[in-house]
Amino acid sequence: MAMQAALPQIRPISDLRTRLNDIEALARETREPIIMTKNGAASLVVIDSKAYDEHLRHERAVRKLREAEIEEKYRPAAIPFDEVKARVEQLIDAAEQLHARD
Repeated sequence: MAMQAALPQIRPISDLRTRLNDIEALARETREPIIMTKNGAASLVVIDSKAYDEHLRHERAVRKLREAEIEEKYRPAAIPFDEVKARVEQLIDAAEQLHARD
């Protein structure tokens, strides 16, 4: 059975003024982006900060996997798992340090 994606939460941008606490609670509870509209068109996206951090980590991991797939096509010899694991950990640590400075 395939999982269905949740329908996005769409709210008018005026809710930021009048219902900010509700928007914040919704973002925290659902951990999904909330699309804020102005005159019927998307204007802003609100997302819980922890969910955003998880999203960034996931995107970095996906990017690294894509790079590894490309590199695998051009590298004739296999790389030992321990070497790959150590390199990935170095890259993640470096990315987290950069993110922490921002």
